[in-house]
Amino acid sequence: MKIVDRYILKEFIRGFLFSLVGLLAIYIIVDVFEQISKFVDKEVSILVIIQYYFYQIPWIIGTTISPIACLLGCFISIGNLSRQFELAALKFSGLSSYRILLPLFVAGFVLSGLTFVINETLMPKANQKRLLLEREKINKLPKRAVKPSKNVYYSGEDNRFYRIKFIDPKKGIINGLTIYEFFPNHTLKRRFDAKKAIWKNGKWELFDGAERIFKAHLFEDIYFNSLVLNIKESPLDFVKLRKESLSMGFFELRQHIKKLQKSGEDVTKKLVDLWTRVSFPFMNLIVILIGFPLATKVRNTGFIIGFAAALLVSFIYWGLMQLARAFGHTGSLSPMLASILPNSFFIIIGIFLLWKLRK
Repeated sequence: MKIVDRYILKEFIRGFLFSLVGLLAIYIIVDVFEQISKFVDKEVSILVIIQYYFYQIPWIIGTTISPIACLLGCFISIGNLSRQFELAALKFSGLSSYRILLPLFVAGFVLSGLTFVINETLMPKANQKRLLLEREKINKLPKRAVKPSKNVYYSGEDNRFYRIKFIDPKKGIINGLTIYEFFPNHTLKRRFDAKKAIWKNGKWELFDGAERIFKAHLFEDIYFNSLVLNIKESPLDFVKLRKESLSMGFFELRQHIKKLQKSGEDVTKKLVDLWTRVSFPFMNLIVILIGFPLATKVRNTGFIIGFAAALLVSFIYWGLMQLARAFGHTGSLSPMLASILPNSFFIIIGIFLLWKLRK
């Protein structure tokens, strides 16, 4: 049976890679024609354009075309087996449809994992470089520099919230610092006020201030001339340029959302995007469950009709995912439900098609 598995996998991988490269080329060509006037107006060199689209490749694969390539790979491989009567021969030899599906199911599961890894590792770094390239080489904007800032509000580690009147991150100096420290239940534990703070040897030293300790129905003030406080944030952390969501991996984005929640910001849209990072890769597996039953009928329905039906199902899947995402952004659906609802719906369709196939 291993020979059969290798043969099916070989055909699938060949169809998947062919589809992936073709879809990638189509996407880039269409986008180039849409952006060509901008590139000409800004006098962008060919080398910069190549770099720009090279950095886009992980994003295109990881968030757009990988499930479609999976569907086409499944349809091409199983469709060819059906047209050439190889599928019938395998069934006559005692293999069930489910056993023939097994290597494709494993391949879909592996591709789902690889897509998540790409979205977690390659895509954030590539997107960061792409955005930087777009800003400096295409839009001709100056480099972003870390500058002194006023009125900084920052939600940090150890349940602390910082209010800073002025900070010079290069010199490591803060003028006017207030730190609120909370218990896990969000009640106020301590407050630090200092006229000045200086970053020395990896630590913050506070000057001319007071520590207020809150107790039941009273508080205690402790004044200090100098106090070295264990603060995990460095000067650059307080003025760090905010990344785009696509420039973060799942775990970094989750941590970023927690900080925004502590500062009281509405994070509904970001939570939807966060859970979509988990649900989208599984489209690679689910489209195989849908595409396999359709591909086995190619000899009866015709390749073009079956192929069109599979693509139609894929685009309906994509449309439903975008619709659920939109409802999630507006708060009509919970972020987690908005991300898993399309997958759940099409898993049921896939199981139904496989059940009909057995009959």
